[in-house]
Amino acid sequence: MKIQSNTIIVIMLFIVTIVVSYFTAEEKIPTLEYEDHPIESIDITETEITDLSTHSPEDFGANGFDNNPDTTSLQKAIDHSDTLLLKDGARYIIDEPLESSHTITIKSEDSDRPAMIIQRNSESALLINNEEKVSTFVSKKIAYNQPYVVLNDTEGMEPGDLIHLVSSKLWFWDNRGYLKKGEMHRIKKIEGNKVYLDSNTNGKYNVGIDEIVMAKVYPQISLELSNVSFAHPSPLKTVMIKVNYTIDANINNVSVTNSQLLGIQLKNTYNSIVNNVKINLGTTKDITSGYGIQDWGGRGTLITNSTFARVRRGVDFSGDTPSRFGTVTNSKAYGYKDGVLASGNSGFGTHSTADHITFKNNYVKNFSYGFLSRGTNITVENNVHEGYSRSFIAVSLGNHVNIVNNSYKSINKSSLEGFIMLLDSYKGTIEVSGNNIERLNGPLIKGKIENLQDLTVGKNSVTIQEE
Repeated sequence: MKIQSNTIIVIMLFIVTIVVSYFTAEEKIPTLEYEDHPIESIDITETEITDLSTHSPEDFGANGFDNNPDTTSLQKAIDHSDTLLLKDGARYIIDEPLESSHTITIKSEDSDRPAMIIQRNSESALLINNEEKVSTFVSKKIAYNQPYVVLNDTEGMEPGDLIHLVSSKLWFWDNRGYLKKGEMHRIKKIEGNKVYLDSNTNGKYNVGIDEIVMAKVYPQISLELSNVSFAHPSPLKTVMIKVNYTIDANINNVSVTNSQLLGIQLKNTYNSIVNNVKINLGTTKDITSGYGIQDWGGRGTLITNSTFARVRRGVDFSGDTPSRFGTVTNSKAYGYKDGVLASGNSGFGTHSTADHITFKNNYVKNFSYGFLSRGTNITVENNVHEGYSRSFIAVSLGNHVNIVNNSYKSINKSSLEGFIMLLDSYKGTIEVSGNNIERLNGPLIKGKIENLQDLTVGKNSVTIQEE
């Protein structure tokens, strides 16, 4: 193990008293409230979609301004539309999930008066389900960084389709008996049984020796969801929105309230953009998920300019095969003090099946941990964490974790037990440098650093807790 120079500058700072506010669970449909903590926004340019068949729920008998269910009218409008245009300020009531298996835009036009969809029952509000078109298997070994795969059969496939490679081999860490090696790509071109991918492979697969790799192919469908609020009248143990196997989905100015398990699940999606969402789940201590957004096995997901409250974790990256190249930036997560929610709660984080994930320029308040890392190639950079927590980050599994240029700020003399909470199960590499830490009541790294493969400690500024 190589340990570079460790320079810790001890500075004395005055502690600013800040009133800690919490969200109450008694509101019928609570408004998401949070402190105005300015973070520079990223400008997201929406792709213009033209030549669409547009309908409104009112075309099929809905009335978004009464107390009667509009489920049937909304579903008929979805079935007959490429664009579903909701009335600004309307409150559509549903008692079953709305479903689509084709490319669709669902929106209202006024971002200041978004339409609301109220799901009265303990079910999801919106399901986007892409259906598998081809299932075959890989017939030759795959090398790392290979631009193509050779399949047993390519009939029915076409360029632009989504291809999901799923190995028979379990993932390297915390696979729980069912999490597999695998990856997602788009098909670039097809030559016989050779399928060229839009990006080179991320792993190697010993096909024909001790490994079988299935190839599941999905047609091109997308989702644009904008200026819509989703809510239950009171907190329920549900997943509000499920988006499966889409390409270039765009979710903008959407809010989710009172789905305690999960706000938005992006399942095996490709290049999804989530911008300016506000999620308030009403999660309680008995909930072991409680994710504002879960990226499950996706690729290239960008979550930005968004806010999460009353969640066990603002955003979580995981999957049946690894979630890759995901980013959360310029977003905020507001939690409770350590111990209020189920163990492992954090502002943002990953499970083991996460690879090349970045958390940058975010703000986190409270939680047991500001961040949680169980994946590989995880970067936590230029974030601000303040309040009552055990540590800025907990690292438990995976490899290659980089923690650079972050800040922890004390509230009412709150302090951290350690800046990094290192669990015995982690044996990879860590870089920690450029961090500014107010009130540390313990070591920079709490845990068995001798277990690490490599540790690089650069210049970090630390204020030791006063007696």
